[in-house]
Amino acid sequence: MNKEVIYIDVDDDVTSIISKVKSIEAKIIAIVPPKRIGILQSAVNLRILQKVASNSKKHIVIITSDQTLIPLAAAANIPVAKSLQSKPEIPEVPAIQVDDDGGDIIDGSSLADTKKLPNYNKKGSNESSGIRSTPIEDYKEPASGQNSSRGKSNKQPRVPNFNNFRKKLLIVGGGVVLLIIFLIWAIIFAPRGTVIISAKTSPESISTSVNLSTTSDTDVDKSILKAVNVTDKKETSIEFVASGKREEGDKAHGTMTLNSTTPDSVKIPVGTGFSNGNCTFTTKSEVELPGVSPGWNGSGFSVVPGKVNVKVEATQIGDECNLSSRKYESTIDKVTATGSAMEGGSKRTVTFVTQADVQNASEKIAQNNNNEQKNILVQKLGKNVRAIEDSFIATGSETNTTPQVNQEAQGGKAKLIASVTYSMYGVNQSDLDKFLSSALKNKISKESNRRVYNSGVKTAKIADFKKSGDSITANITSKGQVGPKILDSEIKDRVKGKRFGDIQADLQSIEGVRDVSVELSPFWVSTIPNDTSKITIKFNIDTTGR
Repeated sequence: MNKEVIYIDVDDDVTSIISKVKSIEAKIIAIVPPKRIGILQSAVNLRILQKVASNSKKHIVIITSDQTLIPLAAAANIPVAKSLQSKPEIPEVPAIQVDDDGGDIIDGSSLADTKKLPNYNKKGSNESSGIRSTPIEDYKEPASGQNSSRGKSNKQPRVPNFNNFRKKLLIVGGGVVLLIIFLIWAIIFAPRGTVIISAKTSPESISTSVNLSTTSDTDVDKSILKAVNVTDKKETSIEFVASGKREEGDKAHGTMTLNSTTPDSVKIPVGTGFSNGNCTFTTKSEVELPGVSPGWNGSGFSVVPGKVNVKVEATQIGDECNLSSRKYESTIDKVTATGSAMEGGSKRTVTFVTQADVQNASEKIAQNNNNEQKNILVQKLGKNVRAIEDSFIATGSETNTTPQVNQEAQGGKAKLIASVTYSMYGVNQSDLDKFLSSALKNKISKESNRRVYNSGVKTAKIADFKKSGDSITANITSKGQVGPKILDSEIKDRVKGKRFGDIQADLQSIEGVRDVSVELSPFWVSTIPNDTSKITIKFNIDTTGR
């Protein structure tokens, strides 16, 4: 069996001794205190050392013959040996009364009245004290329940662990506080009650015209229902076929030679026409045609006609007036005309964009995305707003046509790019419910014993939407439910503090009440709370009218 020896200095504290005990690997550790035992003079410190050694599965032995330390070691159940070669045993000493209130340090002088231990320095003292001179390697742990080789029971005083006591006290105290809090919550705050009343009702229809306004609040007396308007602007385009047809081309042109047989000159104005068959050519400028004059022809004098050349063009387009040189009929008396070869005439049929084409394309754009845009606007209105589908409208603006109106469309195709604004109106469900409820109340106002249970807002229909300037009207139809007048406040006062059976018997005695049920929470609650703010009244509509 291996052993180690620890020599303690006067300045060592219990922490350093504990560290040494833990760090040593030997199973038996001999602790040699100084002449002034110092830190080992505390019974608490000795118990701590014994506890640490026991937890580490080690055995500590104190090597001392100090009569002050031996009783303390015995009280801590620590074996003592006179020397490193002696066999350690737990000395038999009278029980030491430990007074915790007197502090942890035991003054050796206080042991004067205790029985003196045998003098270990005298010959033969080993046997009288129960310590025999045996090597420390032969030490064996006494059997469980035995404190010495003599086998006598040596009861040791127990020191209360105030930390454990404090923890238990805190746990128990905390549990009690939590229990009190839970009981307060469970008895005072938690109880809730719901009374569900099935009332006999009958349908009541409403059909009325309303004025929709985005700026005014709902007012039944003035037939005003507050409305919401949403819009969505979208850039879109569409290709269409141009329908306009016209002929385009160039007019045939050339030179006309005019001759006069009168003595006086003649002014030929612009636009003077000269014809041949189906073609008529008109002068492009004003000219003066001189009169006849005498002239020598080599054999005598003769009359020379007046002559002038003028540019002409055909009155119509087309190549049918591309004529060869020929004579033309003149509308001027005594003036003849001869034309040169006429050329340059051409003609073709052109397809162009008309204003009607643009209008039709704009209408198609507005209609193409109707369903998609309706869904977008409904989403913009929100969950709590009833959309008025009749109010949906698409308005085109800022159109751009390629090619423009009256311009030729290559291949007969054209494209319209337009900005379309989609608009829709809606009414808030709460405003509609308020309007219908008020309308029903007004309708049954003469019947004091009846009240409105359902305004019919979920099945109400809004139709015949019309907008003229700032005036917006529509027609609303709905079917609500009316029945006996039962006030929530009166019911709460009647049921508070009662059990289910009493509540059912009491409320079913009211005219118009068909059935009553009660829901209580939490599960341990058996009566309706006395606090009316914790009572909820619900009405189930019985439309059978029986």
